Amino acid sequence: MVSGDLPRVKRRYLLVRLVPAGVQVAPEELRQQIVEELLKIGGWVSLAEAGLSIRRYERGCEFLLRCSLRSLPIVLLALTMVRRVGGENVRLDVLRVGGTIKGLKRG
Repeated sequence: MVSGDLPRVKRRYLLVRLVPAGVQVAPEELRQQIVEELLKIGGWVSLAEAGLSIRRYERGCEFLLRCSLRSLPIVLLALTMVRRVGGENVRLDVLRVGGTIKGLKRG
């Protein structure tokens, strides 16, 4: 590592299912609700460290969420605490966790 370079941030991808399956929620609403739960748990520091983003929204009820490896436990906790999104009662089930999107789809 050259002096002055920052270490690479390792990422994890989570395949998350929205339950019940018929609920249609905008990705922005979903991200906002997860952000609110992260703020309740660890404040601005945990939110900044998570580097949270929704990468893809698949088949209406499943989506890929990206976060940093270091903040994975806090993000998992925040996902379990989400109860309402866009006025709908929901539950977020984490189906898989992987280091790449390709790896998530393979398994």
